[in-house]
Amino acid sequence: MDQNNDFYRQIEAAEREKRKKERKEKWARREKSFWKAFLFTEDGKPKSGLMVYTFCLSLVFVLLYIAAFNFSIEWLAPVTAGWPVFAGNLLQSLAASGAGLLVSLLVHKIFSDKRLMFGCHLWLALYAVLVCASMLFMLKEEGAAASFLHFFAWFILIPVGLGLVVTGLLYKRDYVPPAKDEEAPWKKYTQRR
Repeated sequence: MDQNNDFYRQIEAAEREKRKKERKEKWARREKSFWKAFLFTEDGKPKSGLMVYTFCLSLVFVLLYIAAFNFSIEWLAPVTAGWPVFAGNLLQSLAASGAGLLVSLLVHKIFSDKRLMFGCHLWLALYAVLVCASMLFMLKEEGAAASFLHFFAWFILIPVGLGLVVTGLLYKRDYVPPAKDEEAPWKKYTQRR
């Protein structure tokens, strides 16, 4: 009897180990599918340059928006002190958004790749969704969640939304996809004539 119980325990342990190994392999495949775009090739170049560049640019824009809000609140708070709260907040939010959009327009004009600013704002939108979801998950009290959503609308939703709309329109207007060659570039060096 004890041998049968030991045998069944060994089988259950082996099945648990097998399921654990399968889960690890499944997560490893999932991680590689997204994160492999950030890895480098043998030549030292990023596999997806656009993804890496827009990700880094989005981090710069996070700092830019923080600085723009700091300056807009510092400079416009004395001016809007007698205004209704809604109007004061709207002016400060639009001023910071305008500063970010001005830099976006300059970067869009300077660089030849017209996908950069739209990709950057897509990253910012992803950050906004993640921040909002995690904060609403952590804030259990209804009043705290309402206060956060109010803050979120003024300081995140308006700048990121305006940035997405403007850079999306610029992308749609200016982006020209590269021409498709009939042959891959490497083939002309390997074919004999």
